[in-house]
Amino acid sequence: MKVLLSSSGESLRTALTSYASTATVEAEYGDEVVEGTVATLAHHGTRAGNPCPCLCDPVPAGSVGMFGVSHIDLDALGGILGLLGSRPGPRSFWELAAYIDTRGPHKVGESGACPEDLEKLYAWWAWSESHRCAPPRDGSVADVTDYVTSATETLGRIMDDDPEMLARGEEWCARKDALNKSSFLERVNDVIVRVHVEFVNGLYVDPDGRPSLAVVGYNPAKGGVTISLADPISGVSCAEIARMLWGPLAGGHAGIAGSPRGERLGLDDIVKARDAMVAVLWGARHDD
Repeated sequence: MKVLLSSSGESLRTALTSYASTATVEAEYGDEVVEGTVATLAHHGTRAGNPCPCLCDPVPAGSVGMFGVSHIDLDALGGILGLLGSRPGPRSFWELAAYIDTRGPHKVGESGACPEDLEKLYAWWAWSESHRCAPPRDGSVADVTDYVTSATETLGRIMDDDPEMLARGEEWCARKDALNKSSFLERVNDVIVRVHVEFVNGLYVDPDGRPSLAVVGYNPAKGGVTISLADPISGVSCAEIARMLWGPLAGGHAGIAGSPRGERLGLDDIVKARDAMVAVLWGARHDD
């Protein structure tokens, strides 16, 4: 198993031409996809109707000489191992992985997954949170075979119910529950306001277990405000709201956006962001 990683589709495509047999997994760059000679697993944008890579069927043994990817996450790893015919664990776990990949980690409570698969997922998240693999910022190509090998070995331990790995998953869950409580400031209609030095815009369920539509997060260490949506909402763009609040230097996407980097905001800005999100969501709901 050999794997190349790049944030540039052009760079990855050029690198893969040196190999006779290739497969790509989520090598997607906007509407562009880098195709493999043996297999191309892609499910974003215009290819959204395709199944998640982690649910793929294997190809003939030894038919892939090099894999190409745009990023490494559980779905991509499952796609690589699936093509090789060496994906560990039950199919139900990978169905859970696909569910999370398409809907977001904050939807795990709605997955209906069994406790055994959930504890394995938490164990994986605990490991991956401290073992990131990012592509080079300059768009060059990196050989990440060693990382993928390490991640595969870790996944194998988790699927074998390694007590240490599962315990780490339990600890990870406990920390997230504590973060949910400690970061919670208030809830106004369907908007939760959180304050913490850690990233909190993935916590869409309040400490009482009630889901929300949006989160306004404030990092007191950096002075930045981040606004985000639990799910896409027609006519609502966090990027547009952020630019309305903080000007053209605010960055982000429809689902999540933030105040300009390096600009310290205060409590008044949290309130303005909260009120803006409440107003926009109210308007979207009544427009329907």
